[in-house]
Amino acid sequence: MNKILLPVDGSKRSLRTVEMVQRLCDPAESDITIVKVVSAQLYINSLDEIKRNAEKAQPELDAVAALLPGYQVKTQVLLGSAPGAEIVEYAKETGTDMIIMTPFLPGAPLRKLGSVATYIVRNASFLDVIVMREEGDE
Repeated sequence: MNKILLPVDGSKRSLRTVEMVQRLCDPAESDITIVKVVSAQLYINSLDEIKRNAEKAQPELDAVAALLPGYQVKTQVLLGSAPGAEIVEYAKETGTDMIIMTPFLPGAPLRKLGSVATYIVRNASFLDVIVMREEGDE
């Protein structure tokens, strides 16, 4: 069973990872986890605000999961101040085999991934990382 992690940020762009999973992954051989990182910086957010944001993220994750009928799909809200680090740590803890993601930087060509994607590519050498190019990038 391949353990695949799909980090999403709520954008339409990040939902393109669902299409990639459907093209590359056999539902019978794939265990998908969709994650979203919610800011948990106490000096910026109150505990109530962090809780509300985490609760708000769950329906978003459930909507993405619904796009993958036939797959084993779990969702996970991660709390932290550094999304890239949270995603990499979660991948380590869960024995993830692959991360499929978009650049998290609107309009970013592959040479400019954005800080989250760059962090993941640099720090997740223990697994495969697929960073999908933006539509229209050459």
